[in-house]
Amino acid sequence: MTRFNNVGIAGGYLAVGFFYLLLSFPALSQTKFRDPLDTPAEMRSAVTQRSLMAVTSVGARLVAVGSRGVILGSDDQGKTWAQAKAPVQNDLLAVQFPNANEGWVVGHGGVVLHSIDSGKTWSKQLDGRSAGPAFKAFYSQAGAGAEAAAALAQLEQNYQAGPVLPFLDVWFEDAKTGYAVGSFGMIAATTDGGKTWEPWLHRIDNPQYLNLNAIRAIGSELYIVGERGQIYRLDRTRGHFTATDTGYLGSFFGLAGNGEALIAYGLRGTTYRSSTGGKAGNVRWEPVAMPNEHTITAGIALADGSGFVLVNAAGQLLLGDKAGKHFHLLPATKPMRMTGIASVAARTVVVTGLDGVRTEVLPDAAPTQP
Repeated sequence: MTRFNNVGIAGGYLAVGFFYLLLSFPALSQTKFRDPLDTPAEMRSAVTQRSLMAVTSVGARLVAVGSRGVILGSDDQGKTWAQAKAPVQNDLLAVQFPNANEGWVVGHGGVVLHSIDSGKTWSKQLDGRSAGPAFKAFYSQAGAGAEAAAALAQLEQNYQAGPVLPFLDVWFEDAKTGYAVGSFGMIAATTDGGKTWEPWLHRIDNPQYLNLNAIRAIGSELYIVGERGQIYRLDRTRGHFTATDTGYLGSFFGLAGNGEALIAYGLRGTTYRSSTGGKAGNVRWEPVAMPNEHTITAGIALADGSGFVLVNAAGQLLLGDKAGKHFHLLPATKPMRMTGIASVAARTVVVTGLDGVRTEVLPDAAPTQP
């Protein structure tokens, strides 16, 4: 929403003149700002060419999300897509389903959407307008201590301009227990399927409230990646995310893993791996040599266990071996700035990007050490 400040005397006269001009056009003067949190997404044409930010598989179904509340579904492995009705026009950034029916979407305005029918219809569970007062009240309790006071101060900053900050990613371990993470240390958890949410700023080793960019379960472990090379693992006994400093000073944007390796990827093509396969304990991270320095935006471990596929902002796929040690470039058939990836069949993936959605077929041979 545009704000006008310090317009001065001349600016004041212009503003008054403009006001009377509006009165001469009643229809124009009565136009009201439509809050995207209250405005259903418009049904669009050429939906496969809309800017999309993420895609996931839901059994045999695919669900993709993107700009201005666009949510798409496909029941034929990405050959055709249909737009679902969404209750908001906020940009949507991440989508995840813990089972074949229930799924969650998060995005700008601190919005959290929920579906109970495999992504065919959606309802809003949370947004920044309701979360701001509730989360601040959580930390305002008398005698809450210094940690709560610090969290409250951060929330005051986060919501100072209203419900503008996004949740960047979401992960539900089952239909009840889930987490949403976002900018400036934002993290919230639910144990009742999203009916209520609790701030978790006090349950993570993030005193500087760095951005939390992605959350993923790898095996039985739950991880968050973010700024300054930080990787957090959930200590389930304590209900607390503990930090591991990888030594990298930039941002990680995502995480993928299989039974053999964990891969964290991000800015300027930076990729780190751990050979622990997601097990708890003394996780050691080491950098991986990559073919170029284009920022990696999304990645998956292939379901057949043969390796990893990462995508980058230059419209390239990077195919890695199952140990995550060696990657080679695989140019896309229709390059675009890629944002998300999901597996749909053996050696076939669907990718999203700023130009829409594509299907890419991978080569049969896995990469080998040069």
